[in-house]
Amino acid sequence: MFADLHMHSKASDGTNSPLEVVRLAKDHDLNCIALTDHDTIDGLEEAIKASYEYKIEVIPGIEFNCYYKDQEVHILGYFINYHDKKFVEKLEEMKRLRNNRARAILKKLNNLGFDITIEDVLEFTSEKFIGRPHIARAMVKKNYVESVKEAFEKYIGVGAPAYVERYRITPFEAIEYILQNGGVSVLAHPGLLQNDSIIEELTYKGLVGIEVYHSKHTSEDVKKYLAEAKKYNLIITGGSDFHGVEVDGRDLLGTIKLDYEYVEILKSKAKSNIEL
Repeated sequence: MFADLHMHSKASDGTNSPLEVVRLAKDHDLNCIALTDHDTIDGLEEAIKASYEYKIEVIPGIEFNCYYKDQEVHILGYFINYHDKKFVEKLEEMKRLRNNRARAILKKLNNLGFDITIEDVLEFTSEKFIGRPHIARAMVKKNYVESVKEAFEKYIGVGAPAYVERYRITPFEAIEYILQNGGVSVLAHPGLLQNDSIIEELTYKGLVGIEVYHSKHTSEDVKKYLAEAKKYNLIITGGSDFHGVEVDGRDLLGTIKLDYEYVEILKSKAKSNIEL
């Protein structure tokens, strides 16, 4: 039995509906997945409902986009209680601030001469989650750029003329939100960090696991983070980080197949958190 514990849907910046993500995972012979949309749990109800139809286990998850010491740090949360009122309220606040930022970016683009409206962007998402990737796709459709990558590099990436700072939380805050919710926190794709010395700090604050296996990790990365997991007694996880072929440029599903024994370890940890 195999799992992929990192994937995204249209609820955040993926191109497939939560139901489609579940179906595609089943088609790729996965037994278990975690839907981990960025800063939102809006896709979980649909995904879990689909799990019964397609007979595949779906773990409720999330991926918090965080910032610390001049770099992006992403924290995955597993076995999230997506009915928890306090947790939902925090995510709603983050959603409102994210959407305000998107509109500020559009205003900057308009001032630069780009005729892009919020309606253009909503062709790729909904009012529930508007992010820079959706703006980039609208720019591609209107032939202002040839690719999402070009949109980020020239206009909406950090330091570019239409960039707007976003509301940020630290990875330590994300770990605390997940712990208070009864979930399990895992550091996402450490191989993509500019400086991974943060791992030690995160473990002192309650980090439980580390994503050793990832579609962008090299064999050297895997070896390194297996050693880090052993050093800090962290649970090993893995995921493809699937967003959809349109975004990823290839089909990432099936590229990471985590042995189900690690899911069992995560479950055991989540159960102990709830009992505390």
